[in-house]
Amino acid sequence: MDLNLIEDKVESATRHESETGSMLEKLESEISILPSVISLPDQDPAVALRDFVVEYINHVPSFIAAVSFAARDAGIEEYVSPFLEVAVSYFLEPVPESTVEGGLEELMQQAYLAHRLIEEVNDQYIVRAGIPLIPMEMTKANIIVHQLIGETLALSLDEVVEETASQMTTRDNVYGSERFKAYVETRKGPGWDQVWKQWTDMTNSLAIDLDFSKS
Repeated sequence: MDLNLIEDKVESATRHESETGSMLEKLESEISILPSVISLPDQDPAVALRDFVVEYINHVPSFIAAVSFAARDAGIEEYVSPFLEVAVSYFLEPVPESTVEGGLEELMQQAYLAHRLIEEVNDQYIVRAGIPLIPMEMTKANIIVHQLIGETLALSLDEVVEETASQMTTRDNVYGSERFKAYVETRKGPGWDQVWKQWTDMTNSLAIDLDFSKS
């Protein structure tokens, strides 16, 4: 996996945004029609949303690297690597049914595909091990981006992820190895919370959240 290609693409899109402000302009025009469950700051809400999108995109290469590292430790790299390769390809190839090209908006859609597939890897691991592969929490962030993308396209992208995952979950034998069982036991011991402390809910560090009491 060449994560440098993702990082180069993110850098290019961020530079494009600083020159054009196209993503910020789009968000400013859509603030009034966003679902009320998305909790925004009173001051500069569009800027906060734009910063959230940038952070969401930037998480992709670091999450892929972290999942790859954890999978090697667990002895399940042969199972996880194909998922991560697809997550990388999601980020580098045009999004199915998308009408945008270039800039942060396209990367947001690509990042959504990648994050949702990584979330699926983590969910599959939880089913088999009873604990997450890495204790990241992207559910709220994914829900927010789902809303920013728009229901029709986001549901289509969800279907792409679910179909991909269903085709790639037939190699359960790797979870029966003694190495994997031993790894799960070490992960249940003390100290792991500190090791993975960086992988927390990204909405905690930003001014964006979900408030379902407003729905």
